[in-house]
Amino acid sequence: MGQATLALRNLLIKAAIFVVLAAALAWAVGGTLFGSHRVNFPAVDWDGREWAVQVIGNGQRPDRVRWRLLSRRGEEPWIVHPVSETGVWRDLIGPVADKDGLRLAVASEASAGKNWQMVTFSRADAAPIVTALPAEPTNRALPTAGN
Repeated sequence: MGQATLALRNLLIKAAIFVVLAAALAWAVGGTLFGSHRVNFPAVDWDGREWAVQVIGNGQRPDRVRWRLLSRRGEEPWIVHPVSETGVWRDLIGPVADKDGLRLAVASEASAGKNWQMVTFSRADAAPIVTALPAEPTNRALPTAGN
């Protein structure tokens, strides 16, 4: 092997060791090497599951702040519900659980402001029903199915 090949091999080994040690240090202090901010909002119990909303991002990175709807049964891992990945939510109210189901209102950006939608689950295993709302819910309260 030539001197250049040995130097390149030595450089690659040192780079790999550096990346492994940097990842171990990040993990040891409670983060990740390329982490994002995630905060789980307080959960509500409904239909035998625990439901929570998670906000991802802080608005200071190139990727946008977004929310996801999570649920789990007992100590199982959280499940991300596909309704959460329909777009970037700029605001969120809920979740609220009552006899009508689990509801949350989400706002997405539009040229004229925010478009509000109500996402309703009648059962934990049912597909969500998404309906448009004419305006932001007043007093940060969600309308019921009859309103």
